[in-house]
Amino acid sequence: MDQVILFFPRPWPGVEMAGRVPLSLLHLYSYLKGEDFKVRIVDERTSPDIPALINGLGDNVLCFGISSFTGIQIANGLRIASLLKAKFPQTPVVWGGWHPTSLPEQTLKHPLVDIVVRGQGEETFRELLRALSGGKPLSGVKGISYKLGGELFHNPDRELLPVLEKLRLDYDAVEVEKYIYKQPWGDRAIGVITSLGCPFKCGFCAVASVYKCHTFYRNIDLLLEEIDCLVEKHKINAITFDDDNFFVSARRVREFCEKLLKKPYKIAWDAGAHVGLLLKHYDDDTLKLIKDSGCRQLYIGAESGSDEVLDLLAKEATAAQTLEYVKKMKAVGIGSFLSTMACFPGTSSEDIYMTMEMLLKCRDIDPDLRFRLFYYTPYPATPLYAKALEMGMKEPQSLEEWSQHTLRKFKAPWIKSLYRKQIRYFYFYYFPYSTGIKHTDLKIGLLNNIFKKIFRLIFENILLVKLARWRTKNSNYRFQADAFFVIQGHRLKSFYNHNIRKQTLDLFADYED
Repeated sequence: MDQVILFFPRPWPGVEMAGRVPLSLLHLYSYLKGEDFKVRIVDERTSPDIPALINGLGDNVLCFGISSFTGIQIANGLRIASLLKAKFPQTPVVWGGWHPTSLPEQTLKHPLVDIVVRGQGEETFRELLRALSGGKPLSGVKGISYKLGGELFHNPDRELLPVLEKLRLDYDAVEVEKYIYKQPWGDRAIGVITSLGCPFKCGFCAVASVYKCHTFYRNIDLLLEEIDCLVEKHKINAITFDDDNFFVSARRVREFCEKLLKKPYKIAWDAGAHVGLLLKHYDDDTLKLIKDSGCRQLYIGAESGSDEVLDLLAKEATAAQTLEYVKKMKAVGIGSFLSTMACFPGTSSEDIYMTMEMLLKCRDIDPDLRFRLFYYTPYPATPLYAKALEMGMKEPQSLEEWSQHTLRKFKAPWIKSLYRKQIRYFYFYYFPYSTGIKHTDLKIGLLNNIFKKIFRLIFENILLVKLARWRTKNSNYRFQADAFFVIQGHRLKSFYNHNIRKQTLDLFADYED
């Protein structure tokens, strides 16, 4: 039986934790069950010795698959592809995922890419495997781009299919224990997808380019059987639903929550939502049902405190709705997590401060508010991408260049260093200290324990907290020596404490100049 090896390259530096299950490949694996192929998933995060694995493969490999989104995963994918081509020069290397779908022509031009699967890949990949196995021409496979005789060919797109509806995910294809992580509401959490697609066309997001504003759902009963298995076999007690938008259908969410409540076990869960949709279609009774079924936190893309920016993003939401959402969640007992961004092309520096002000107002409503504040990073196949090019973004011209296009490395020409510094100061100092919650405590090695405690009490817990509260209350961010001091404390502690360094350096790097 022919083998099909699917690689998930490491998507970020370091190997401290695996992160989410490679669900895109698990979907393929499960969809191909019953076909005359032996499919294997290789996740570089859990199988780091890729060269040894490749050297141990036999000659009965039909093709290799590599999944990739824009950024560092491309570089790791190219490294894996180079190893594959060195040993199996005639075996096709098929690339799929967000980046090859967004830029199939440029991707296919690379010598380490033979075929690109574009968009929704389950049925396309199955037809491709059947064609390769049967020696049939690839011209009849919708949704692929391929090389033949030195030329590049792009077959017609495949129509979107409801492939999720009857899909049963086979978690035996991966080492589940390596993907279990801790949440505040459960020490054995895992990520699950119940649907794909979203009805919105946000300017920074590529989901609409693939799913055309449609949402495709998994069958609720099959989904609950999957959760039953995860609970019974792996003792899972918390789930993050990693859907593009979990709350598109209020009827479906109610059905899911009602059935989950009937289970003999209790599971805590969190998911993402669109604020306008949630406020419009979910009344207080439904929100209470959601809470009672185990929901502990909802994640929304609040994006900005400026309605002008939200209009630019085609967000179909307002900053006032974000405040209303936090109030509703606080009242029902569900935590709020806000994702925000700053430094969009064509916007003013005032937008950054409006977003900071919105976050502080939300914190006043819910002191336990969680948030992230990112720099905007342009990606191909998104509506705002053309605007970024107009504003001076230098477009990467190869896979190697795209592998360096990440949140941490991209420096937008329209962003002043001052604004990047302001975001860093707000995230690490002004917001947590004005709340009274410090991200870290400063350690001064020359002081003994008693003097350390006195130092922290007076300097950190009183002076810095009061300064942060005064600054945020009065929107006064001039002469920021206090913020500079706190940031340097973070740097020092991260270098001298290995455990903290492992957990925080990558996060801290998000906010570097």
